[in-house]
Amino acid sequence: MTMIRMEISKDDSRAIYKQIADQLSTQIEQGLLKPNEKLPTHRALADQLNVTVGTITRAYTEAERRGLVEARVGAGTYVTDKQKGYWEFQCSADEQPTTCNFGYNMPPLVGQSDKIKQAMHVLSGASLSFNEFLAYQQPEGIESHRKIIAQWLQSHGRNIDKDKLLLTSGVQHGVQMIFDALTDTGDTILTEKLTYPGLFSLARHKKLNLRGVEIDEDGVVPESLDAACQHYQPRFLYLMPTLQNPTTSVMPALRRKEVVAICKKYNVLIIEDDVNGLLPDNPPEPLVNLDSEWVLHLGSFSKCFAPGLRVGYIQPPQRLYSRLKMSLKDHSWMLSPLLSGLICELICSKSLDQILDAIRYETIRRSQMALDELQPLKPQYQQGGFHLWLSLPDTWRLSDFIHAAEQKGVTVKSAEHFTLPAGKVTPAVRISLGCPGSREQLMRGLIILKELLESDTPYDFDL
Repeated sequence: MTMIRMEISKDDSRAIYKQIADQLSTQIEQGLLKPNEKLPTHRALADQLNVTVGTITRAYTEAERRGLVEARVGAGTYVTDKQKGYWEFQCSADEQPTTCNFGYNMPPLVGQSDKIKQAMHVLSGASLSFNEFLAYQQPEGIESHRKIIAQWLQSHGRNIDKDKLLLTSGVQHGVQMIFDALTDTGDTILTEKLTYPGLFSLARHKKLNLRGVEIDEDGVVPESLDAACQHYQPRFLYLMPTLQNPTTSVMPALRRKEVVAICKKYNVLIIEDDVNGLLPDNPPEPLVNLDSEWVLHLGSFSKCFAPGLRVGYIQPPQRLYSRLKMSLKDHSWMLSPLLSGLICELICSKSLDQILDAIRYETIRRSQMALDELQPLKPQYQQGGFHLWLSLPDTWRLSDFIHAAEQKGVTVKSAEHFTLPAGKVTPAVRISLGCPGSREQLMRGLIILKELLESDTPYDFDL
């Protein structure tokens, strides 16, 4: 954070906030304040100039109106970089050298942007076919795109049929399509007791009841699933059998067969979220391979390439295909053909497989760093995953630990995010290893977490 030298004159006819804004303008013009330089907080500058915080707020607002500075949510106020394109994103917290963001469960950066540029260059040079990307297409997507994607998924062990495939804007979108097309208000959805938090908002929007099934190191417990099916008569079971979020579990082949058999026994359809399924080297067969007419299989390219592409897919049982196709049409008419075209070019050029291999390699390096650093604390981890699941020592309260980490510039995800409404919150955190921009930044964050976890906890209380 930059210290700013300013002088405020009460004899000046200009309002104090305008004096401050004018001096900011002069210092930016003279190069004393550089683009992307962080300004003092409102309180710090108010104390320095002996004015109110409200005056500084007005001054920064005036400076922002002039295009001199920009407020970044949760990060502060920065000098505007006028060389940056208007379409560019602000720097995220994990790009700041003093912070480490373990919050987002995403793949590490291993050259995805270069591959995307190359693919876009190829697509833009196809003058005859490029107009297809700009036109309306059928809701299910261009047939040649579905064929290329289905063949690639088949080569990675998934029994996918192009004629049953629907292209979506990610797995979250696919789940929403299922809920909108195939559930009614008040229906019950079973899921793991700790599960993907995006499910909560979707269920709340549709007024569905979520009920948790007990889990162990292999995923949902068959006896608990059987009892829940009897008691709740659910419409669906949603689960993530490979690299479960957040617990990292990988359901073994025998358990998968048991789960499918129980769901068929009670006429409960399975929503298989396979978003992490392509990450391990040799994962068990997906549930869709066991029974494609009982499993709605969802996946995306968010974890095996990049989340910003927002290209996913769903293969439902044949009898549900038309209803889900209509749901997709109602939501967005279609996935952008330009996005599915990019994925197809990445597949055909072998770039997607190259990036997936690079992600796996980098993930091995990062996970080994994390396991070496946090080994005494015995975090849960499975090969190929981007995240750890770490139970806190008894000396830490969950909320205290999250706050202490944030105070040191480190973001982790609390178990509260993954706990069903009214469920008991486990004192644990998810640590996502792909989010930090570099291994050096990753190590800084791991060291901070380890020091916190091994430190004496400062307990405070109020009456």
